[in-house]
Amino acid sequence: MSKGPDDLVRRLAAGMRAAELYSPQHPLVQRSVQALSVAIAAHLGDAATLVVGFIGDDVVVNDTRLGKGSASLTGFIRGLRDREVEKITFHRGVTAEEIQSFLTEMAVKRTRSPLADRLAGKGVRRIVIGKLSAEDPQQDQIGIEAARKVYSNAVSSAETLWEQAKAGDKPDPETARKIIDSLANIVNGDRTSLMALTALKKYDNYTFTHMVNVAALSMAQARALNLEGPLLREFGFAALMHDIGKVNTPLEVLNKPGKLDAEEFRVMKQHVVDGAHILRRTPEMPALAPIVAFEHHLKQDLSGYPEKIGHRKLNLCTMIVSIADVFDALRSNRPYREGLATSRIRAIMSEKDNPAFNGVLLRRFVNLMGLFPIGTIVRLNTDEVGVVTAEHPEDPFRPQVKILFDRRGDKIDAPTLANTWERDSRGAFPRAVIESVDPDSMELDPLTVL
Repeated sequence: MSKGPDDLVRRLAAGMRAAELYSPQHPLVQRSVQALSVAIAAHLGDAATLVVGFIGDDVVVNDTRLGKGSASLTGFIRGLRDREVEKITFHRGVTAEEIQSFLTEMAVKRTRSPLADRLAGKGVRRIVIGKLSAEDPQQDQIGIEAARKVYSNAVSSAETLWEQAKAGDKPDPETARKIIDSLANIVNGDRTSLMALTALKKYDNYTFTHMVNVAALSMAQARALNLEGPLLREFGFAALMHDIGKVNTPLEVLNKPGKLDAEEFRVMKQHVVDGAHILRRTPEMPALAPIVAFEHHLKQDLSGYPEKIGHRKLNLCTMIVSIADVFDALRSNRPYREGLATSRIRAIMSEKDNPAFNGVLLRRFVNLMGLFPIGTIVRLNTDEVGVVTAEHPEDPFRPQVKILFDRRGDKIDAPTLANTWERDSRGAFPRAVIESVDPDSMELDPLTVL
């Protein structure tokens, strides 16, 4: 039997058929997973990615177009088309566990949850599904470095938008649109890496990183609600520009360490009105943007500000942006306080009868972020310290951790991965996360080890 690209595609098709017919632990499924894992590794070699694309009834593996296949292969291609999968990208380091989860989720034919979100929920990061596009050569990039580049460019562009508005000019919608398009690609392809980037506290300028963080966190929430395409981007656009009215707020008010007095608070509250005015008079600005700028400090009972606005129903985007806005503000380092731990933020935002947030959306956001988001530095019950590299899809208390420091606090030369969900021979959990650790206290950039 040939071991070329056609053999790889046959093994992929056989794996999907087995997953549709049998349970994940069935021997036939297990053999299919192992065979496909070997075939993918062989085709990857030293390459970073292996791309299998589907054009009509043809299959393309990297740059090789395969000939017409059997009737069963044609049915396999048709099944992918029904799932709106035009391209599958396997990344170097893909595991048998990821392949099995991928086949299992592909076998699910009817569900409201998008396939990409289900794969992310299962911890599948090195297999990316998508559509063929000649316009976006970066679409297949995955991982922290690709996300870091997108994030850095977005922060620089956000600064440009801010300076334009501060100078009295209209912020350029095209610049904002490029930011959102780049973030949308990462949200769809590798949301976990982008979420890890938004969690960093060492960036120099809070204003611009906050703009990008709120946009990314809002788009991740919207995507989890099955929003996509132009509407997903419009949500991101509105989130990015939600605080633009603060260009008119004096820095001594924005950065005051203590509580604002009545006059300072009046000045601060004006930013929601100013933001709406700036965005309304900017050509090509989506209609949602000024609405969210105006509403994002209103609570569910319409308390908050601006006051005395009469009866209205808050926009869905407003409610999503409000959650992202407060979450990112609380976890970020500011001139007047240190950022809070995720667990503390969750407790503050989830206080009983808190009218600030929509309860359903807040619970979905907490589930989306997880108890220990990827990139969080954590201490284990063994006194070892490491970085969360993957979340368990069913038990948020038991993530995968890359151990960096031993129980004495000494740095480990060869870091090891520990799955805190694995039991020992007695059925006990030898490792468990007990707390998150401030990166500054460890002088550690978690992204360098992801």
